[in-house]
This record gives sequence, structure tokens and C-alpha cells, in this order.
Amino acid sequence: MVVQGGAGLTSCLSVRLHDAVKYHQKHGHFPTRIDSSRQFYCYRADEGDRMDLLLLGAMRQEAPFVNFDHGWQFGWYDEINIETVSSMALHLCQPSGHVLSRAADMIRRMDGRTAVLYRGNDKVKEIGKTPYEAMAELAEQSGSTRFFVQTDEEDFLRFFHKRFPDTAAFDEIPRMMANEHKFVMPTQPNRPQFALNFNAVLFAMGQAPKLICTTGNTALWTMIYRGHTRGVWQYHGKEQKGRALLTAQR
Repeated sequence: MVVQGGAGLTSCLSVRLHDAVKYHQKHGHFPTRIDSSRQFYCYRADEGDRMDLLLLGAMRQEAPFVNFDHGWQFGWYDEINIETVSSMALHLCQPSGHVLSRAADMIRRMDGRTAVLYRGNDKVKEIGKTPYEAMAELAEQSGSTRFFVQTDEEDFLRFFHKRFPDTAAFDEIPRMMANEHKFVMPTQPNRPQFALNFNAVLFAMGQAPKLICTTGNTALWTMIYRGHTRGVWQYHGKEQKGRALLTAQR
């Protein structure tokens, strides 16, 4: 099966998983092979780069089956059977050894901090922008004092650090000032490394003791990498509210 489509990295992953589920619904089994060589186009340094080989490990066909739709990125993540979706996704979209090795180093550097994922900038074209203050409120609800922030908005990092001084971030993953018309994209030679680091940091954040996130594909894949909703607070961009997620799956 050849998969095409998806713009950002996690969007490409969602399309790959979505198409594999549709294939299973039609044929009664997953494909023996998924070709994502035409995906992750934005992250190539050269035209012929195979980003799927850098980012993804071997697919395992014996994945459990459950329905999945990439539109679920906009929902509450405790309304998804995230445990089964995670198991299926990690069979079909397994991070590569390069990603997992990088994630292990990031987990060490995060040092048990509560992870905060804030996706801003052009995501506002798809879902309402999350107020900075709402993320601070969720951070206070978490009871944590030490945080790790991954964000594409430098403004948010500065805001959060001012409110919670014991806040860390990885400077090797670029940020920009808030701009609703653009998204972060490094210069051409650094794009593959950016993709590797970005997938790794989402995996690492999924392993944090506590997680606070916005709504969208980056948060959905952090939840997939986490495999459960325990210790998670989410801000829902469409409903314009945040809450602690329930741990019982529906």
C-alpha cells in the first residue's frame, strides 16, 4: 500500500495510520507493506531523501485492529480507546531506532519534569488558539513545579518561564515568535534532523510522569506514544476549555 498526503510530521503519521485502517476495513487485514516514501516531503534536504526510512522502523502486520480517523486529533483524548490505538499505531508507525535513541537521551535530560506541549502559530487555521493563561491554569492544577516545554512559539515559552521559573526546553528544536500565518521550518540542510528531533521529543514527552497538552496531531501522537491518559491535562481548542483527562477508556 502506498500512502500519500499529510503536511506536518504528525499529520503524515495520522494519514498513514488512517489509510492502513481503511485498508483493513476493506480487505480484512493490514497490508503486508506500507510505502510512505512519498510522505514527509517538507522535511527532505534533497529531492530523493527517504524520510520514512529515517523516521519509521519496520512495520508489524500483526497489529490489533480498532477504528481510527485522523479527525480525532480535534477531540478529547479520553474519548478515544487510546490504549488500543496506541498498540495499533506502534505496530504500523513504529519510530525508528534513530528516533528512539534520540528520545532516550531527551528523557534523561527532561529529568522527570512535567511535559507541556503547546502548538500555536498556523494551527489556528484549524482549531481555536489556546490562551496562554489556560495552559498556566492547567499547570497549576497538575500540582507540578518543574516543567519541560515543547512549543513552536517563543512567546509562549517566555510567558511560561516567567510564571514557572523552573522550566526547561530544548534549544535544538527551533521556535519562532507567534505568527498565525507561518509555521516553524528550519533551513533546507537541517530539515531531516529537525524531523528526527521533533518525533523524538514527542515520544519523550509521552513518557513524562505528567503531561499538559493542546489539541491537534502533535498532541494526539504524544498521547499515542504515551499509551494511556493517566496524569494528562488537555485544553480543547474547539470547546475552549481544559480539564484533567479521565483514565477509564470508553
